Amino acid sequence: MVVSLDEILGFIYVVSWSISMYTPVVTNWRLKSSSAISSDFVILNTVGYFYLTISLYLQLHSWMSPVKNYELNTITEDDISRPKVTDFDLIYTTHGLILNLVLLSQVRYPKLWRFNSEKHSRMKPSYKKFLISSLTVFVLITIHFYYDIQTYGWNNNDILSYCNKLFTLKLFMSLIKYIPQVKHNYERKTMKGFSIKGVLLDAVGGIASLLQLILELYYEDGFTFVIFITNFGKIGLGLVTLVFDFIFISQWSLYRKIK
Repeated sequence: MVVSLDEILGFIYVVSWSISMYTPVVTNWRLKSSSAISSDFVILNTVGYFYLTISLYLQLHSWMSPVKNYELNTITEDDISRPKVTDFDLIYTTHGLILNLVLLSQVRYPKLWRFNSEKHSRMKPSYKKFLISSLTVFVLITIHFYYDIQTYGWNNNDILSYCNKLFTLKLFMSLIKYIPQVKHNYERKTMKGFSIKGVLLDAVGGIASLLQLILELYYEDGFTFVIFITNFGKIGLGLVTLVFDFIFISQWSLYRKIK
């Protein structure tokens, strides 16, 4: 059995990202406290993973082959190839959604975990408005997607359009979700209880994910503007994640000696 480099990179990023999701949960359990985690961050992150899971599932399991498109008479001249997503992506995302729900339970319902008495603030109004707006957009685009499918039947262009909209929601969620955690760390002036190991693993996973995508594009299609648009979600999420990982690492370097 020959294992390719892109498969090795896929395994690395799934394992790295998956383990990184456990570290805050384990750290909270060890300290009997979730005070280091921003409730705004974990709520936004959970919803973002929900969007991403739906998008990846549709791309992997609802994408129609050219033969099937032809049989249903839905193939078009501008029909494009499926985005470069793999089962590794879906496994990681589903796993991440479940662990985010566990982390959310630690933050919002600490008594269930027998944590020390602590009170997390409610969602800040600005983040709450963003969350409601995001969910409203999700409902509207889902209704529109359902209408198109019922009217014109399943076709790859509509699937890609809907999945890219979900990716966009996830991308905006990623841009916003890290801000409350960065501010939370800044206001506490300490990284006690914050799992830097999880951040480092997250960074390794982000780099491996982008390298895997670059290799797949290089060997198969080359890197063109059309291919970039088709895969912009995975590229954008990887870059956003890396930027904020380095911000967290810089905060850890500044605050790690403060108890």
